[in-house]
Amino acid sequence: MKLFHKTSALSFYLIHSGFLSFKTRVKEELDSMGGDNLDDLLDDDSLHAYYRNGDSPSYVAASLCPPADED
Repeated sequence: MKLFHKTSALSFYLIHSGFLSFKTRVKEELDSMGGDNLDDLLDDDSLHAYYRNGDSPSYVAASLCPPADED
């Protein structure tokens, strides 16, 4: 018989608020830009501030990994 795990209120909120999909999209943007790992750059609390502000995933990725200067 499979045991059921109780989901915490915070986990439930993050899943259903769209934050996890926002985080996934930021990770995809960083990967496409050749940037660092998102978990190395920001913690979830800092990333959640961007999410609450309504910033787009591409804006967040660009602010975390600015393009290199080509001289």
